[in-house]
Amino acid sequence: MRLPRLGPLPAARGAVAAGLASLALFSGCGDSQARPDGPPAKPLRWAPPSLVDPLRVELGEGYTNTTLGPRTDARIVLPKHRKVGGMTIEGGHDIVIVGGEITVPPGGPPGVENDRYRTAIYIKGATGTVHVEGVHLQGTPGAVWDGIDIAAPEATVQLQNIRVDGVTGGLHGFHADVVQPWGGVADLRISRLTASSNYQGLMLPRDLGPIGRAEISRVNLRGLDREVDEGGHLIWLTSGSLTCLAYPVRMRGVYVRPRPDRRFGRSVWPEVGKPDACSAEKARGAVSWPALPQVRGRVWNGSPRRGDFVPRGLAGLGYSSPGYADWR
Repeated sequence: MRLPRLGPLPAARGAVAAGLASLALFSGCGDSQARPDGPPAKPLRWAPPSLVDPLRVELGEGYTNTTLGPRTDARIVLPKHRKVGGMTIEGGHDIVIVGGEITVPPGGPPGVENDRYRTAIYIKGATGTVHVEGVHLQGTPGAVWDGIDIAAPEATVQLQNIRVDGVTGGLHGFHADVVQPWGGVADLRISRLTASSNYQGLMLPRDLGPIGRAEISRVNLRGLDREVDEGGHLIWLTSGSLTCLAYPVRMRGVYVRPRPDRRFGRSVWPEVGKPDACSAEKARGAVSWPALPQVRGRVWNGSPRRGDFVPRGLAGLGYSSPGYADWR
C-alpha cells in the first residue's frame, strides 16, 4: 500500500522528559529471554541507539499519533495490555520501542478513510535511528491492514524479534504488506521476523522516497490463502514489474512458504522466468538473482528447520530482550 503524505497532526499529549541511564532498565526488558519451551534466545544483532534527554511517551487506547521535533529522542511505551489501534510516529531523531502488542481493527473513525488507521506501525520523517523490538502485530477479523510502513529517507530503521500475524488485503482494495519502506529509508535492518500475509510480504522497491540499503536476516514469511485477490509475492525487490532497478539488499536465512495457490518461484519478484532481464534462478530449494548484482543472498523455500524465528509468545506483552551482540 501507499500512505498519503499528510501534514503534521497534533503532538501526542502526556509526553514527559525522562532520563535514560541504561537501555537495560527499560520496562519489560531484562537480561535474558526464553521461548516458552526452549532455552534463552541468542543476543540480537543491533542495539538500540543511545538516547539523549529522551521524552517518554506512553501510548493510550485506539489509534495514536506521536509528533516529535526533528532533534528529539524518545522512548515510546506501548500499553501493558493489548493496544487496539495502530500508531504513527511522526518526526523525531533516535526512537526506541521495545515490547508490546498492537491489534489493528477494521477501518477507522466513522467517515474517515485514512491508511494510517489501517497500519500497525507507521514511521514517518525520523532523522536518526528508529529501533523497534519485541512487538507482536495482528489484525482483528475483517480488518485489512499493513504491518510496518516507513517514510523516513534520513533514518536507519531496525526491526528485530517481531511477529506479524495475518496481514490481509488484495489487489482491488487495500494493498497490504508486512513491511514497506514506500517513502524511503537510509538503512533498513531486519533480523528475526516471522510474518504471515494473504497478499504481500516485504515490499522493498524504491517508490516515493530513496532507499540506501537493506539488510535482511533470519526472516520467515508464510502465505495465507483466505480471501485471495491476486498478490502472493512475499519478497519484492525491483521498482515495478517492468524494471530491474534495485538498491543494495543483503539476505541471509530468509524463508518463504508460498500461499497454497502459488508456486515458490512465483512467490518472489523478480519471479523465476520473468522479467527476462533479471529473473530469479532456482537451485537446490532456493532462489537467487544473479542478474541483480546489488542483491546478495538467496531466499529458501519453506520454513526454518527449527521453526519460526519468532515463535508465538516470544514477542508481545511481557517481552524481555536477550541483549545485543554485533555478529556478522
